[in-house]
Amino acid sequence: MNFTRHFFLLLSFAFITACSGTKQITVHDSDMPIIIDGSLSDWDTGSTSLNNSDEIQYFATRQGNYLYVFVDVRSIYKDHSIRQMGMTVYLSNSEDSRRSVGIGFPPGTFNLLRQYPNAFNGFTTDLEWGRKPENIELMSELSKDLFSKVVIVERFDGSSRPEYGFAELSQVEIDGFEIATDTERRLLSLEIKIPLDGGSLYNVRNEDLWIGFAIEPPVFRFREENQTMSPRQQTSVYGYGYGQRAPRQSARRSIPSQEDWFILRLR
Repeated sequence: MNFTRHFFLLLSFAFITACSGTKQITVHDSDMPIIIDGSLSDWDTGSTSLNNSDEIQYFATRQGNYLYVFVDVRSIYKDHSIRQMGMTVYLSNSEDSRRSVGIGFPPGTFNLLRQYPNAFNGFTTDLEWGRKPENIELMSELSKDLFSKVVIVERFDGSSRPEYGFAELSQVEIDGFEIATDTERRLLSLEIKIPLDGGSLYNVRNEDLWIGFAIEPPVFRFREENQTMSPRQQTSVYGYGYGQRAPRQSARRSIPSQEDWFILRLR
């Protein structure tokens, strides 16, 4: 499979809208015990829903000093996009720092490829990279880590450029933080339990929260050929003869991420 071409095919389905508006929602306080297993079976979905969508739905509830979050993927195109680019959940008590720390699970095979800088550079600059057998094999191997690793996305000192770190799932499940998916489902699910005591990777407290769910593609810089020009254009601009193409040039394809943001009222 040519992973790069398949990726751009998915864009026509999954990236029609880059970012939805921010909704303010008072979070439901629940007394029901919730097991972090990637299943909605123990959720009061009517009281905890954050949105209404045929593609992806989000749920949130609070129990004491813990926030519970659930992502229910309902579209096969959204499912494929997340498997490739990951689902990053951002959480902060402040609008200014709302994108400072995000946890991606599943991390997505494109993000897992960042662990191999040379391979990632080839993937984002060479349209033929995904045709090579060794690269097909590498992407296949990376897909085996989709549910055992997380990607940690951080932006330091207000920078818009993210930095990426990777950890085993078991390493981030500390101080009451838990994360899970139901691998028996046909489409993806994501369930998270987050301490609201200033601990965990998010370092958030039991007060109003900004939460964002993002599918973030990498920046591609492919070399492309310009379309054939007229003989006069070729002679005056490039000095090339009839029927020849202009030199190959680098083209940056910066595709906007798809983001859904909510303000969770906890007070």
